[in-house]
Amino acid sequence: MRAIILAAGAGTRLNPLTNGCPKCLVPIGSKNLIDYQLHALRRAGVGDIVLVVGYEAAQIRAHCGRAVRYIENPDYHKTNSIYSLYLAAAELDDDTFLFNCDILFHPRILQRLLAHPNAVAVDSQVRRLAGEMNVALDSQGRVLAMSKKLDPSRSQAQSVQLVKFDREGALSVRREVERLIQEQHKDVFPPSAYGPLIRQGRLLAVEAGDLPWGEIDSLEDYQRTLREVLPRLEAG
Repeated sequence: MRAIILAAGAGTRLNPLTNGCPKCLVPIGSKNLIDYQLHALRRAGVGDIVLVVGYEAAQIRAHCGRAVRYIENPDYHKTNSIYSLYLAAAELDDDTFLFNCDILFHPRILQRLLAHPNAVAVDSQVRRLAGEMNVALDSQGRVLAMSKKLDPSRSQAQSVQLVKFDREGALSVRREVERLIQEQHKDVFPPSAYGPLIRQGRLLAVEAGDLPWGEIDSLEDYQRTLREVLPRLEAG
């Protein structure tokens, strides 16, 4: 089992916290954000962890050491996360967790994902807003659409942006990522590469809304995570 964590971006919306500090090393309580993620992955039995780094990569290498492997995105300042995933595409050949470095989440979410071949964690309890990674589902919980452009009124959940693929699913995503980049679609997000799995009805939504999680994309997100997510996470 492998994990790919996308951690190349500069996280400018988190300034001044990310002024000279990579987003994954922003402190959350007593730990850095990446430490929570690595702990959750180890609890899930994942030993092979790949970080795609860019901004302040040397700091990440110094912090994580040999506990993970690294792929460098030298163009992090002018590319989206789909390009970081493209650089790691060769790693999509096994059962794989995939997520960004800015998600704080309860480790049990990964355990739930492990029960399914191809699955994305979702929160059906949160209010759906325009511009978030909204998810439309069929009656059996299979993903019909997932996009930041999806009308909230057409969605039943918001993506927690933690995804798990089996080997076949990972290879499908790999092929689609390579196609998107070859066709110069460098401004899209990784869920765009889940299209074939979604069209085949092979991506299942796994509920995680009862567990604490938060995406830390802005200072407002950061404060809300400290206030609402961290206390629940520390309480177990």
